[in-house]
Amino acid sequence: MHQHLFSLFCIIAKKGRCNIYYFNRYTLAILDRYLVHTELIDSLPIAFTGTVNEKPAPVFTTEVNADTLIWAGNVNFSNANALVRIKSISPQYEWMSNNDPVPQDTPLGAVFGVSTQALPVLPLVMPFFLKANGRLQLQFTNSPSAATTGGVVTWRLLKLTMPITDNKGTGWDYGMPWPWLTLTPTPGPLAQ
Repeated sequence: MHQHLFSLFCIIAKKGRCNIYYFNRYTLAILDRYLVHTELIDSLPIAFTGTVNEKPAPVFTTEVNADTLIWAGNVNFSNANALVRIKSISPQYEWMSNNDPVPQDTPLGAVFGVSTQALPVLPLVMPFFLKANGRLQLQFTNSPSAATTGGVVTWRLLKLTMPITDNKGTGWDYGMPWPWLTLTPTPGPLAQ
């Protein structure tokens, strides 16, 4: 795993507020539970051999010894017919491209940017939170017509350290309430 700090990314200085990428309120609530956010880059070989419809051995993300927020990814090749199925190993969770309860393969272009595109790092619709030592499993399927050889997938993630401890707990945990849903509303002028 390669670790880089990007001044362009501006995560640490602005506590998750950045002009380049948009993080929704849920993501900002997670980031606000940690004092330090360090960008990590996790590049993994896919090992396609150039065989059509090939399913090489699954690829696993590198374990990180702190909570992480996976926010974007890219691949180093363009193949519109190559597919991926993503599964969180800890916790057990299948990623879906729609509300279908059956796990499915997703076109790579729906999840990852391509290193030769104008926006080579494609942000996820919603960053994915993993507790310390959590991992993702990626099962790739090569194209049925124009097979790719080799291939590298790269994830961008934030390592979340120095968790805040308060009456809600330490850091973030699965199932924590969204702060704006737990606030008691203040009656407005029409409530009288």
